Amino acid sequence: MLQHVRGLFLRGGGLLRRLAVEEAVSPSPPPPPSGKPPPPRSVAAEERASPSPPPPRRKKDSLFRRVAAAADPRLPLSPVLEQWCLAEERHVAKPEVQSIIKYLCRRRRFSQALQGEDSLFRRVAAADPRIPLDPVLEQWWLAEERPVSKPELQSLVKYLRRRRRFSQALELSMWMTERRHLHLSPGDVAYRLELISKVHGLDKAVEYFDAVPNQLMELQCYGSLLRCYVEAERVEKAEELFEKMRGMGMANSYAYNAMMNLYSQIGQVERVHSMYKAMEEGGIVPDIFTIDNLVSAYADVEDVEAIEKVLEKASCNNLMSWHSYATVGKVFMKAGMQERALQAFQESEKRITPRKDGRVAYGFLLTMYADLRMDSEVDRIWDVYRSKVPASACNTMYMCRISVLLKMNDIVGAEKAYEEWESKHVYHDSRLINLLLTAYCKEGLMEKAEALVDQFIKKGRTPFSNTWYKLAGGYFKVGQASKAADLTKKALASASNEWKPDLANVLMSMNYFAEQKNVEAAEEMASLLQRLVPLTRDVYHGLLKTFQCRRTCVRLA
Repeated sequence: MLQHVRGLFLRGGGLLRRLAVEEAVSPSPPPPPSGKPPPPRSVAAEERASPSPPPPRRKKDSLFRRVAAAADPRLPLSPVLEQWCLAEERHVAKPEVQSIIKYLCRRRRFSQALQGEDSLFRRVAAADPRIPLDPVLEQWWLAEERPVSKPELQSLVKYLRRRRRFSQALELSMWMTERRHLHLSPGDVAYRLELISKVHGLDKAVEYFDAVPNQLMELQCYGSLLRCYVEAERVEKAEELFEKMRGMGMANSYAYNAMMNLYSQIGQVERVHSMYKAMEEGGIVPDIFTIDNLVSAYADVEDVEAIEKVLEKASCNNLMSWHSYATVGKVFMKAGMQERALQAFQESEKRITPRKDGRVAYGFLLTMYADLRMDSEVDRIWDVYRSKVPASACNTMYMCRISVLLKMNDIVGAEKAYEEWESKHVYHDSRLINLLLTAYCKEGLMEKAEALVDQFIKKGRTPFSNTWYKLAGGYFKVGQASKAADLTKKALASASNEWKPDLANVLMSMNYFAEQKNVEAAEEMASLLQRLVPLTRDVYHGLLKTFQCRRTCVRLA
């Protein structure tokens, strides 16, 4: 939402700033106490300020209601906005942002209308993930002398961690203590420990753990180190730490779940079951993560009988999450138990929390119902998703939707979904065009494929290199080798070093160049390919074949 606000303020910032200056010079009186009528206004005042209609009714909880209910109109709205967008990760549509701004202007709360224009969160979120955050932080705190609180910094560390910007999250965590000299809590230590492991490696994390003061050595710190051992699959170290935690009375459900997850990762299902039994014998109450680990372990070995026992026991205690039921349903489907699978998917849907895990959960159900050939359920799940999950223009979900429709051989439906995605004001992702492009090339619909790419370019977007490569593959399929070879060359020329193409199009291009006796084109393609991947024996063979064809042609001449 904060991203939307920025654009709105940049467009209307001039008027709002002038109004904010007026407010600073002549502030509006505070609202009258509840139950007392407002003071009478003169006729001139009524003519100057036309009456505004009451705000429309909103949902029980919305950003509009929180903004409107702010206790003091003179206080900043940043805590309200960042609680909604950062802490709760809730979306707000552009029209709602506009209505909030208009509402604040009507109420002459001009300073608050400008609140979303700038914040430390926005600057950090907009920063390049590959560069340090120090200039951003120092500019905000030192150069501009703006305040920054510890809770705000803690929220930013969590945000960066969720976005997998681990290096920046660690930098911000260190900045808290080295520049702001804020005291760390055990939770801060636990986050920092995990980030050090991800950025600098497990050994550095262990060094940091050993240097933590005793007064901060609480359950969270031990749990964080245990998690690091589990992620690195350091079985002996994890077992040693777990036993130490159990001896100190710190082995809670989190520790047992971590060990179950470790044994599941290394394929030791028997030890997963043994850990669960030890948990029960020790009087540790299992939670939904315990059951999820147990179900996932049994699903990996497709042990239907064991899964049914867990299902019977855990469903009574309401310990089955949407993911557990979804995993169970997938196992039943593989075992040919279609009715049981359908029941599990229905139970999974009931346990979805739309705002928390809606995209992943509904995406999984879309795929499963498509595999079951239940077209009506696929459409129903998509409608449910769009009605319940905010920001339903999510690229990932549209990718899932289009993939499912193409799996069902519904190209027309996939085209409609693509057009719907195009109509949304979202980041335009070349991966979606590639899905439809692949389907067109597979069916030989090259006119549609080329029109799709042309339309994408006309809207000011740049296709990925693999988009050109897929288009080239389609032209090879329909026998237009000359155009296909040109597009293959274009794909290689526009590629970054990170892209590793398969060699199918390259080898077919080499064969075409050999037929045309075009040594220069073959050498150019080999040179472009060598920037991305080492040349293989087949590529060298294609070059040699082209040379031989040219030599034979020269001799005959």
